[in-house]
Amino acid sequence: MDSPAQPPAKAAHAAGTTPPALANPAAAAAASSSSSSLAHGPHRSPSQSSLHRTGHASSHRQSFAENLRNPPPSPRSQRHPSFTQQAIQDLLNHPPPNRQANPRFTGRDWRDVTVGELVSQEDVSWAEFGTSVEDATMALLKNKSAVVLIRNDAASQAVVSTFDFNDLNSYLLVVVGLAKPEEAHIALYDSVAKRARDREAIPLRDIEPICRKDPVVKLGADQNLEKAVEVLGGGIHRILVTDAASNVVGVLDQLKLVEFFWNEGINFPAIDRLYPLALRDLPVGSQQIIAIK
Repeated sequence: MDSPAQPPAKAAHAAGTTPPALANPAAAAAASSSSSSLAHGPHRSPSQSSLHRTGHASSHRQSFAENLRNPPPSPRSQRHPSFTQQAIQDLLNHPPPNRQANPRFTGRDWRDVTVGELVSQEDVSWAEFGTSVEDATMALLKNKSAVVLIRNDAASQAVVSTFDFNDLNSYLLVVVGLAKPEEAHIALYDSVAKRARDREAIPLRDIEPICRKDPVVKLGADQNLEKAVEVLGGGIHRILVTDAASNVVGVLDQLKLVEFFWNEGINFPAIDRLYPLALRDLPVGSQQIIAIK
């Protein structure tokens, strides 16, 4: 008669062997956990949804809102000015003595300096009447003298007109419709504006009537600086400097003249001692003002 079946552990003990679960304690713990999970149902971890973080998010939003209501003070409010107004005025009245005398002008009277010594051929830029406004503008931006000389053709050296930033501004006002032409020029202004909006290349010849031109004034390169000051002081903005063959070799404008006296004034005592003086102490201008418009 067959004996009843025995549990695996007892059978293994009777056979003299060790059950696998007893030989590996880690496996036994895993098996026990697995059987416990099956017995009590699946175990769910706590939810990580926003419903369980309401308090944290609310406090975060509150602190963010508080920061917006009470922004930190600007660092600029705590900055101290680098220079006081008096220090700036003193600096203007007494420039730092770091300028050095120029051997080219030391010991000379500024009236004896020729205009040819202040200009360079590199400042001369040319365009023709058939050059487009766009190309002339590019040449103007690259030119140090802020003016492009206009001639009839590339073979000519005779200046017939000029193109500067005032002319460019006049053209742009026409294009955007802000210019106020006289009745005789309304058709011309409308035509130029329409062609510009159609991206048509407009030659300088066609915008000549809408530009207000200064007279073209020339001085020989051997003329002295006193003559140039007299011309520029009379309201002329620039002088074309020419050589003996009447070819333009440079452009002298008001800004370049002021720059020369500022940089080289140390070489001319009569000019250098004027810088510390206030405007009211200079014998220039009118003391009796009738009206200002």
